[in-house]
Amino acid sequence: MKRWGVVVILSLCMLIPAAASAQNNARDGIAAPPGTILSVLYGYHYFGDYLKADGKTVPMDKVDLQGNYGLWREVFYFQVGSFVANAQFLLPFGNASLDLNHTSLSTSGIGDPSILTTFWFINRESTKTYLSFTPWFYFPLGNYSNDGLLTMGANRWRFKEELNFTRGFEAFPDHLAFIEVTAGADFFTANNDYGPAGGKLEQDPVYSIEAHLSYDLTRRWWVSADFYQYWGGAKTIDGVGDPGLTRAAQQVIGGTVAFNVSRGWQVLFQYRRDVAIENGVPDQTLLLRLLYATDFNKLVRQLR
Repeated sequence: MKRWGVVVILSLCMLIPAAASAQNNARDGIAAPPGTILSVLYGYHYFGDYLKADGKTVPMDKVDLQGNYGLWREVFYFQVGSFVANAQFLLPFGNASLDLNHTSLSTSGIGDPSILTTFWFINRESTKTYLSFTPWFYFPLGNYSNDGLLTMGANRWRFKEELNFTRGFEAFPDHLAFIEVTAGADFFTANNDYGPAGGKLEQDPVYSIEAHLSYDLTRRWWVSADFYQYWGGAKTIDGVGDPGLTRAAQQVIGGTVAFNVSRGWQVLFQYRRDVAIENGVPDQTLLLRLLYATDFNKLVRQLR
């Protein structure tokens, strides 16, 4: 049982920041015109009912993970010389509960905010071809509890680099399809206040790849098939840890449907689930995203 106790501590630590991070959705790699402001609100619901360690199910009487998260995202597109870029701010918040063998844990509050900038090195609207690079910076400002099991903030800096390629084509007249591939890597500083004893938690980089295939059903509706994969990320506490019990080996599949309600407004629904995971609670996720786009330059002209 001692081995499983270590598994629980290491595989579930900083569970909430990982879940509350904004994963990309289909068509996020398409640049909007300079001057566009996007205001986006995400609502997530996660749930899972068993624990995996080193690829095996851990025998437990009860595992019940429930989480509700929100994410506020602001995006501004602008011109940098001959390139289009954007600046973004994200703030996660929410609550979660976890029952393990009738031991109940819960947390709520604000997660670690992040800023990022995307640069489009290729932005060819005529051929629907886009190539972009995005550096993320996560600030250790969220609500943190040093029991380490269930907490909103991670108490460490996190840096993420992403490279996205998106290519669109006309599958049928007036019906566009897009293929998107994103490769990423997350890097972490140490958390020097992990656990009641204030241990030093360190984590190897987590690597990721995701792909989306989306298709216009009509001018207002589109759907996509989504795939996410993560690997690496082994953890140690004060230099001690078993990589087989702490690495982030995970595959996720999902489906998305989006509806352009009216000019500037879009509603997006997504369902995704873990289909393979080595360590942690395999979960299912329901996402509702509300997006509003406006023209900053037009707003300025109206205010004059």
